[in-house]
Amino acid sequence: MDVFTPVRFEDGRPMLLGGQRRRHEFAAAEAGIAAQWREFLTADAVPGRAGPELYGVMCGADGTGLEYMCGVEVESLGALPAGMGRMRVPAVRYAVFAHGGDGAPLRATWQRVFDWLATGPYESAHTPDFERYGPGADPLADGGEIEVWVGVVPRSGTE
Repeated sequence: MDVFTPVRFEDGRPMLLGGQRRRHEFAAAEAGIAAQWREFLTADAVPGRAGPELYGVMCGADGTGLEYMCGVEVESLGALPAGMGRMRVPAVRYAVFAHGGDGAPLRATWQRVFDWLATGPYESAHTPDFERYGPGADPLADGGEIEVWVGVVPRSGTE
């Protein structure tokens, strides 16, 4: 079995994101998130967009589901229309993982990230974790430059 580790660690800067936020029950999350991306990618442009990247953000989860945001970085949250999702992502240290694009679904990469967190020297920083889609990447095809960014802190007792 190959060893799954971050491709790098990065000190993330604060970001403002705007887009669509929706709650998905775990049983229907894969189809629901794909439908959310289809709608987001065909909607009107997000005002004040800053950069070409797309972000798929895990906004929180409980025992039955999660909230997910399809979004882009924006210059100001104030320029976003009523009803559009808003998020402040704080500066934090990230473990950055490459999604292989080898035909495996993105959820398999996330599962490997969660397994790494459960046993490695880092734990969650309890900040929004996200998929970062580089220019030309397709959130619906799991193709192109896709990275998973997870905020981390050293596990207690490992500093």
